[in-house]
Amino acid sequence: MTVGTNKNKIRNIYTLLLLFHLLSCTHYPSRVEEALKSAGDNRAELEKVLQHYSHTPADSLKRRSAEFLIANMPGKYSKYYDAPWNDVATVCLRWTSSSDKQKVLDTYKLGNLIVENDVEYITAAYLINNIDLAFKVWKEQPWGKHIPFDIFCEEILPYRVGSEPLENWREKVLASFADVNRSFQNGPNTTAVEACRRVNKLLPHFTMDPDFPQMSYSMLMASCKGTCDEMVALTIFAMRGLGIPVTKDYTPKWPYRVVGHSWNSVCDSSGRHISFMGTERAPGDPHIGTENTKSKVYRCRFANQKLLNTEDENIPLKLQNLNMMDVSSEYKGYKDIEIPITIPPAVNTGYAYLTELDGQQWQAVGWGIANEQCIKYASIGKDIVYLPIFYVNGVQTAAHSPFYIDKTGTVYFYHADTTKLQILSLREAYSVSDKGLYKRMQNGRFEGGNRPDFSDAKLLYTITDLPEGALNKVKLKNSLPCRYVRYVSPVEGFGNIAEMRFYTTNNQQLSGTAIGTAGDFYGNSSSTFDKAFDDDLSTFFDALQSSGAWTGLDLGKTYPISEIHYYPRQIGNEISTNRYELFYWQGNDWKSLGQQQGNDYELHYTVPSNALFYLKDMSTTGGNTKHVFTVSEGKIKWF
Repeated sequence: MTVGTNKNKIRNIYTLLLLFHLLSCTHYPSRVEEALKSAGDNRAELEKVLQHYSHTPADSLKRRSAEFLIANMPGKYSKYYDAPWNDVATVCLRWTSSSDKQKVLDTYKLGNLIVENDVEYITAAYLINNIDLAFKVWKEQPWGKHIPFDIFCEEILPYRVGSEPLENWREKVLASFADVNRSFQNGPNTTAVEACRRVNKLLPHFTMDPDFPQMSYSMLMASCKGTCDEMVALTIFAMRGLGIPVTKDYTPKWPYRVVGHSWNSVCDSSGRHISFMGTERAPGDPHIGTENTKSKVYRCRFANQKLLNTEDENIPLKLQNLNMMDVSSEYKGYKDIEIPITIPPAVNTGYAYLTELDGQQWQAVGWGIANEQCIKYASIGKDIVYLPIFYVNGVQTAAHSPFYIDKTGTVYFYHADTTKLQILSLREAYSVSDKGLYKRMQNGRFEGGNRPDFSDAKLLYTITDLPEGALNKVKLKNSLPCRYVRYVSPVEGFGNIAEMRFYTTNNQQLSGTAIGTAGDFYGNSSSTFDKAFDDDLSTFFDALQSSGAWTGLDLGKTYPISEIHYYPRQIGNEISTNRYELFYWQGNDWKSLGQQQGNDYELHYTVPSNALFYLKDMSTTGGNTKHVFTVSEGKIKWF
């Protein structure tokens, strides 16, 4: 009985193994089968991978990993020049600075740009090697036991980061960081976050450069030049090669800037992601990805995410990314809000999109659920102006007026009221936070006298408050007869002043011979004391001495001084003599309030109340995203 029973058990096990093998080789999950069908002649290569991990139940997890990679392979591709990677990396070093890019391409013989879809070109050997090495580091590292299979699949297993050319980057990472890898396995019970912090210190620092193709691990290590995306990509390669679960988080667009930003996050043993800036800042350290205001944050996934249940023509292009996952709720400073629909769409797709300004255009950065009455937005950033829109058949229409969420979470709507008008005077084209150049005039003083050495100087006026960047007018209580007048710079003021003018009691502007202390701080003979009287705000006096420098006029004879006009050294945001056009938002478009010349460095408009305004400098192309503001009780708020 015992022998027969054992034979039956062996026969049953063999039958189960055979059945497992037959089923696994011929029946695939639906998404895997779809990918295999799209592979064409490369289907056999992909099936080799699935068969390779179908011979024993011990490989069942690797089989699931292979299915994960293949199911999500459609849409992923390599884009590269058919040339040695070192030639491509060398070209990248001077690519942006090259005046004749075609000559560079021809000289290095990089050839044509090649695009290869993974499902059609990837080999079984490459996938098997990737899976085996990913499992090896996952199982060997001390933190591996805390990394669940789903995190492993997304943040260690993937064979690529973007659309870079494929290479055997895992072997290269393990060879480059062999000493660090041994210390992880032979030392104390290191966590994934600690390991990430150590490796990040060893990665090369990057020189920022915006004009790059996506590069492989070897090219990134060799060139060390690119944007935040390249820094993030190199970090992902290095970390995943060592079994550290790291991914990419990003915001599609900074408020009122054209570009967005990306950074990394590492998954700790509790499943929480901790952000950091690859090659620069360690996990948990502050960086611009966590400190700056942003509308939404997304995480890159290898698995295709079907986020919106509607056709592509009803989804703005930037939100058609199949690999983005909304993780805004993991970051601080976000709020759920509900917006009433005041402009119904022609067709309600069930979604309304969240947009930010890009120049005068509204760019989609997120989405919300829309019914017939309202839109619900989850986890959107504060201190930003938004416009809720509908997007149907490629056409964008407003769902409501623009709105602003302040830092406390209070929502303000900007619906222009053309029945209540107000007078607007603009002296700035946009706001800047650093007004240090204006501070250089604070506590400075104007003096007058009748001796050329100012030994009899009398005080005309002291600048006690921070001056405005535009024209500052001072009317003196008592007129003082003077032949010599001057401005004396305070401590650490370096004499900085752009323009000054003196007037008599009958409002006559006075002229004379410029006098003053030595200028030209940078030695280029362009910032001498006479620049305070050349009627050009772009020039200024910059003294050799930091304190007590002065510039003034010999008026030729005595005049009663009754008024002083002056401009501090300019920051660059002041209204110039250029031509400007002011717009306000109403309904579904910007409405023009007309063009004006910046006469005397000011603009004057009659404008509707409770409106969102956009000021465009006509001398520049595309406008400036900082030119957005509102007006309330005469006070301008710039965004």
